[in-house]
Amino acid sequence: MASIAHADSGTLVIVGGGLQPDNAEVFTAFLDARPDGTPKFVIIPAASGEPQQSADAFRETLIAHGVDPAAILLVELAMVDDPSTESVDEASWRDNSHNPVEIAKIEQAGAIWFTGGDQSRISALLIASDGHDSPMLASIRARLEAGAVIGGTSAGAAIMSDPMITQGDTLAALAPQVPGESLEFGRGLGFAGDVLIDQHFGQRARLGRLAAALTDRRQALKIGMGIDEDTALLVDRAAHTARVVGTGYVTILDARFAHRNAEGRPAINGLMVGLGASGDTIDLANASIAPAPFKRPTLGREYFDAATPSGGGMALAGQSLAEVAGEGLLDNSAAQQVVRHSFVGEFGVTYRFTQTEVSHGWWGRGPNGTARYTLSGIGFDIEPIEVTIKRAGN
Repeated sequence: MASIAHADSGTLVIVGGGLQPDNAEVFTAFLDARPDGTPKFVIIPAASGEPQQSADAFRETLIAHGVDPAAILLVELAMVDDPSTESVDEASWRDNSHNPVEIAKIEQAGAIWFTGGDQSRISALLIASDGHDSPMLASIRARLEAGAVIGGTSAGAAIMSDPMITQGDTLAALAPQVPGESLEFGRGLGFAGDVLIDQHFGQRARLGRLAAALTDRRQALKIGMGIDEDTALLVDRAAHTARVVGTGYVTILDARFAHRNAEGRPAINGLMVGLGASGDTIDLANASIAPAPFKRPTLGREYFDAATPSGGGMALAGQSLAEVAGEGLLDNSAAQQVVRHSFVGEFGVTYRFTQTEVSHGWWGRGPNGTARYTLSGIGFDIEPIEVTIKRAGN
């Protein structure tokens, strides 16, 4: 895998959405990543349908975390009007990527933040119709190369990739007969180099969506990072490493040696999956993960020793990846493979997780007492299925 960054400088704080105002770990990481002598923060609400409200909310959160209000600047770039501001039409900001006044704000910044919303708006506003960077985007890239930190949540995370995922539901991506959004890609900003970012990951069951995206012929990226809500990937571009911060998990999906059938419903074999939590470090040169120091290995000292049932649905406990592949597989001496099924109507998919020769698991409680797994080297396959449901007789 190539380096995540095209230029070895600057920091990325990529948040999977749902960032809580009291998440001190993520906000501290963002604040501390500013280079010395660059106290200014700029907020770019380009993705938001309520740009002023979105910017104001993040501004107040920064102030609550100790930022001087005078150091926070709003970059007036938006595509839609905020209904809460009767005296201002934020849609009039759509051409400000060429406005010297707004670009000057970027040039002062040690930290740049993209709010959530619709990621396609960010690209449409910052990338010129001929495909070249606007002057504002060129300034943002220059600040990153000078060592600034760029952060973003939800849509602001999606744009870190190029291409980026613009829409798609997991089952619709894997079973086109199922209702839902088809998987689509668009032009991203590419700060994250050779990694495809997905967000709201565990909360919206996007593991299959990311697998479909990484094996889609329309794009070439083969390493994906799925970031849970209230969780961030803190990328050190100079060291080519990333640290997980926040309350959830980051899923690492490696499709470099995967195979997907050319016709029919997707069947994907040969994926490798890993999982990291707060304090874990990811080597972006090879997509490997190292656990936080407080975690112990699970293999050879597994906590569970009961066969894990195959199945799916709300009545079956343990549906998260940490539960299925952690408790159910790498922390379970009775399991070498775990299977889960998902479906809508007659169309569905089977997820198959397999312990391999390179599988490793760790478990431990962090400083706040929360227990988390670290997992690596798990084989992952996706197979299409057809489902028939019959009501049982009395």
